[in-house]
Amino acid sequence: MADQSAFLYPEALAYLSSFEQSTIKLGLDRIRCLLKALEEPQRKFNSVHIAGTNGKGSVAAMLDSLLASEGRLVGRFCSPHLVTPRERILIDGRPVTRQWFSAALSFLRDVLDENNIKPSYFELVTALAFYVFRFMKVDTAIVETGLGGRLDATNTLVPDLTVLTSISLDHTGMLGESVSAIALEKAGIIKPGVPVIVRENTEAYPFICNVAKKCSAPVVPVIPELVKAGREQAPFVRIFIGGKEISATSPLKGVFQSENLALALAAFHLLTGESGDLTRRLSTVHWPGRMEYLPSDPPILLDGAHNPAAMEKMLESLDGKFRDGPVLFGCMRDKQGEEMYRMLRDKFSTVFLTSGVYHRFMDRNMFESSACFDSPYIDLSEFAEQLNRYPSVVVTGSLHLIGDFLKCIAGKPQYREVLLEMEPYCDIFDSDPA
Repeated sequence: MADQSAFLYPEALAYLSSFEQSTIKLGLDRIRCLLKALEEPQRKFNSVHIAGTNGKGSVAAMLDSLLASEGRLVGRFCSPHLVTPRERILIDGRPVTRQWFSAALSFLRDVLDENNIKPSYFELVTALAFYVFRFMKVDTAIVETGLGGRLDATNTLVPDLTVLTSISLDHTGMLGESVSAIALEKAGIIKPGVPVIVRENTEAYPFICNVAKKCSAPVVPVIPELVKAGREQAPFVRIFIGGKEISATSPLKGVFQSENLALALAAFHLLTGESGDLTRRLSTVHWPGRMEYLPSDPPILLDGAHNPAAMEKMLESLDGKFRDGPVLFGCMRDKQGEEMYRMLRDKFSTVFLTSGVYHRFMDRNMFESSACFDSPYIDLSEFAEQLNRYPSVVVTGSLHLIGDFLKCIAGKPQYREVLLEMEPYCDIFDSDPA
């Protein structure tokens, strides 16, 4: 095979994008073949594996900050991305550099060609993350599952700790029609002897405990105690493990973050033995697109709630100033779009329907063919031109939608200055397509 030159960054993006049309492929055969060809990078670093329907990213972001506060080099793998795929692979809290992204993907391209391996998009990015984490010699990698758990590409890890976040109905066509069925799929990441941190007293809890018992994996039940919800709905939470109190004020908005914070605190305690008030260790947390306010005129709230459970939590925590303006809603066609839409219609007098670029979005025809969706459809670009008509704006239904929306408003001077100061949104203004 002729030698191929290393990718420039735009070429690396184009190569990765060529895998986007691949369908979701549950199963571990392809990723195992690829990781074997890469000499098993996932076995060369310590890791924490996180699965769940909602809250994975928030738990991972807070645990990242907690571990980094001890001087550890932390890697984090998350999905989806908002602006650039580099957001999926974080080193020291920042997206992997263009140089690392391009060089690592060049190497993986050659490995795929030499071994005739044809991974899905997510499998390729998972292997890319593991390769980067090994090469960068991270002290700990925090890895989120993509879909489910048992057959997810990340389930090739043998972690030091497993965390299961809240579980509700989502991806029912692939994971099951009940919380119990989905819980069993998520609990498929539990490994023999590896401690499992999970919220106690939930519908999913007994099913998770049953799987853990079969794996001889100790369960660490967490019961968050919400001491107070401070200004801007940032809860102060404490938990008790082995008689020790661990507490902190959430760096992320929304009372629902109390459960996510509790799980992150428990994970940090098990990994380090630290206890007490850990608020100062959370100062670097930033989780884009999740109850995130843009300090613009009009004010804009971005939240990637993509299933009814997440939508309910977003609405419960919504600041009153955002109830007077419209909500812009778009979702993937395999989501419970009608239920989420009805929830929004109950809270907002004006709802606009829209679609993003990704091929899995519900499009105009799909919305208009359902009697449930009785709000007007509007193109993202058209909506961006009308923003100054409203006192406030909420954008929700999909993280992909948030990324597309931000790209639409980035050309406007009043938003350009705001976005230039915010990572990863500053990448919108690169000359390279991201």
